Amino acid sequence: MIKGILFDKDGTLLEFHSTQHYLYANFFACLQDRYHVPGPLLQELREALGHLPDRLTSDSLLRISTNPQIAQALFDPSKKYAAELQWQVPFDKDDLLELIEELSLRDDVPYTALPDVPETLRYLKLKGYKLGIATVDTLTATVAGLKKTGILDYFDYLGTGEESKPKPDTFLADKFCSQCDIKADEILIVGDSPNDMRFAENAGAAFIGLDAPGDTTSVFKEHGHRSVSNIIEIIDALNL
Repeated sequence: MIKGILFDKDGTLLEFHSTQHYLYANFFACLQDRYHVPGPLLQELREALGHLPDRLTSDSLLRISTNPQIAQALFDPSKKYAAELQWQVPFDKDDLLELIEELSLRDDVPYTALPDVPETLRYLKLKGYKLGIATVDTLTATVAGLKKTGILDYFDYLGTGEESKPKPDTFLADKFCSQCDIKADEILIVGDSPNDMRFAENAGAAFIGLDAPGDTTSVFKEHGHRSVSNIIEIIDALNL
């Protein structure tokens, strides 16, 4: 019997691609204006993150990496570039982390709830389910996005990237169970990526996937899991 539902955040509850593309376009602009990073290095860093001029790549590091991992992925090639071309790096990894955090909290970040998310959460909350989030994002950025989209108050638990190894490690699922006094086999994990699916499998939880718009095949169904195209469909699919 399902007693708690643990949601991925980006791509499941909140729109991911345009929001993160906007945030990191500002990030790279700051690297150029604030730190005077040379053009060739900027391009190398964009490629490292999978940040194209008009979109993110399907395998962008932003999808599954914590902010410290992102900062490290940007700092390492910067050090290498500096060593090869006798350029002094004007920032360290902590500076990059602070910049990511600063930009993610700006009022102009276009955080947007995906279709039918508020209605789905309202229904599940009224039905008495414990609701949680498991994300690689930081707590401050998570709260900012949930507040801006009006869905923060639905959640009993916010599991964020500062707390543990990122998914598919089970720490965030274990903590959700502990905090809400439920068992792993009493939770449902909802996510939009194979990483979320592995997270549920590792935790011993039920899983349902959100297929990307336009997908003709479902990676989740190929692995024996149920999937839906809109989050509100999980209610009927699982008799919630």
